[in-house]
Amino acid sequence: MAKYILSPAAQNSLKGIKAYSLETFGKRQTTIYLKNLHVCMQDLADTPSKGTERPELKKGYYSKFIGSHTIYYRISDTHIGIIDILHQAMEPKLHIH
Repeated sequence: MAKYILSPAAQNSLKGIKAYSLETFGKRQTTIYLKNLHVCMQDLADTPSKGTERPELKKGYYSKFIGSHTIYYRISDTHIGIIDILHQAMEPKLHIH
């Protein structure tokens, strides 16, 4: 099983997603949504080509939509690096560097 590594920005985004979801949707729905995000990240680690190339952001960057968010990542020889997880309403060029 391949692995994924969360950047500090991705870790902060997940904390924010969790806090917002708990307040807005409750514990049960938050748990389900966070699990779906982690399952998607593991699926991308296992098959990185499932994402869409994003050369307009930076060469070697990819993204994958899930729920109301987009996971941005890059592929290395041993893992994928999760760059960030942004709400679909956010403009990635303003947040992904």
